[in-house]
Amino acid sequence: MLSLSCALAADSARIVREPAQSQKERCAAAERYLSDSCEYWQAANRMRKSCSHLTVEAYYAAAEAAWNAVWSAPESPAVVETATNAYDDALLGLLQTAREQGRLRPDGLWVGSPYRPIRIPIVLKGVPVAGCEIESIEPFQPPEDKRLTRRYYRPGFGLPVTIRIKPGQEGTIQGDFDPPRLSLVVTAVLRFRVPGNEKPIEKFVGPLAREPAPALLDLVDPLSVSSVHIGDAHPPLAADLSMPMLDMLEGMPKSGLEGFIMPFEGGVTEPRLEFLQPHVKGRIPVVFIHGLASDEGTWFDMINDLRACPFFQRYYEPWVYHYPTGASFLPAAAILRQSLRRIVRELDPDGEEKQLQNLVLVGHSMGGLHAKLQVVASGDHLWNAMARVPFDTVRMPSSIRAKIEPSLFFKPVTNVTRVVFIATPHQGSSLASLALGKIASLTVERPPELTAIHDQLVAENPGALRPEFEEALPTTIQLLAPKSPLLEALYGLRPPCWVTIHNVIGVAHHTLRGERTDCIVSESSARHPGAISELDVKATHTGVHHKLTTIAEIERILQLHLIETGLRTTGR
Repeated sequence: MLSLSCALAADSARIVREPAQSQKERCAAAERYLSDSCEYWQAANRMRKSCSHLTVEAYYAAAEAAWNAVWSAPESPAVVETATNAYDDALLGLLQTAREQGRLRPDGLWVGSPYRPIRIPIVLKGVPVAGCEIESIEPFQPPEDKRLTRRYYRPGFGLPVTIRIKPGQEGTIQGDFDPPRLSLVVTAVLRFRVPGNEKPIEKFVGPLAREPAPALLDLVDPLSVSSVHIGDAHPPLAADLSMPMLDMLEGMPKSGLEGFIMPFEGGVTEPRLEFLQPHVKGRIPVVFIHGLASDEGTWFDMINDLRACPFFQRYYEPWVYHYPTGASFLPAAAILRQSLRRIVRELDPDGEEKQLQNLVLVGHSMGGLHAKLQVVASGDHLWNAMARVPFDTVRMPSSIRAKIEPSLFFKPVTNVTRVVFIATPHQGSSLASLALGKIASLTVERPPELTAIHDQLVAENPGALRPEFEEALPTTIQLLAPKSPLLEALYGLRPPCWVTIHNVIGVAHHTLRGERTDCIVSESSARHPGAISELDVKATHTGVHHKLTTIAEIERILQLHLIETGLRTTGR
């Protein structure tokens, strides 16, 4: 006579599907699983329309049945393809519904009865953050954005999702340099046990015992993992490399006009160097600096393309510099210098990480001038362009002297070794001195604090500043006029020998004098002495950094940077 435990074991064994031996039997088993998956998925869709709490469980059962179909007939391409589509559809509904119901959280995916829920643990694979750093998991597609013209998607098994990272503590590298919304690309894979004794979640939902989790929710970095292992099947892992870029763009202003008209008004107009992904040791930062009346979102198109390149994924990471473009040109450049030095000092206090000693700067338009201000020594040239007397003789409180001195007197950032200028007005733009430029300059609200400092200096030191600087604090448009003394002084400064310069010039049209131009910056103004390469691109000023020709040139320059620094073989 069998004991009760033996009888239960025997009864349990009878409900396990016997392993199919022939290919025909395996395919038949897979077809049954696919039929179940379709039935559960259709039921889940009906339940979702009625806002049923058990919709999650129905999608869960559909995903499990599709998973089992792949496992049952891994040698059948037709089964694997059909089951992959069924699994992806079920997982999409499952995670979206769970997110809506508050059951998809960083601590896990919760399924089963509301009274006896089971936690499906989340397992991070290749993701450069810990689970405690995740703020939310977003399975919904972010809206399209015209600032991203291409989409990089790899079809396959699993569901591309976005994870948003919690803000870091103020005063830390993460707290001070992560953007307001930091999003990472991952692919979600709900991984089930070996088929057999499955309980299609007790047919939505009968009594579920508190057993070990019946599945695991993997969040996988699709840049480091290319396939999913399901028994003997290895379908490719799905990936959407553009999804986190769109998610971050959704959280940004649609234009940079606020930073142009109301610079230094706090919030989105404050100067800020930002990481677009958590820093990984062994990666070379590439710092992208936007131009006038723009913001960091203008770079997402290029960064999206670069991130699709395997060499960029392995050796580089993008940083962006956001700053108010309407005024405070020199103070904004000083903040970038301070930020670069602080980050490198804190990330590599012993100076042992060669990658952080070879940063690359890429500047578009006025951003190129900011890039140049990181790699030159000012001497007293900038001050002399503004004043008639030595800086030391000017009467001012020590607090004000300490505030303005770093903007006017500085040395190059020694860990920047390569700079790319894109459509940069080294010798100004004639538009700045025309009526349109003067009208635009009038719309700019000058920073109150700097205006107060300027007025105090003028009152206490009459005649010390040159007339054009004594009258009022200049806007950036005034500084970009071809005869601007400050711009002429900056043009005369030369980067040191350890900095390599490249030039990209927009040449879409011709001026009335016959010179090529991008409609804002002439060819002669965009040239810079000492550049080891120059590329002419048929594009307008606002479009030159979006052109595939320009992006290919940046790829070439970054490949060259790896070779010339000897860092290609020292990557991860």
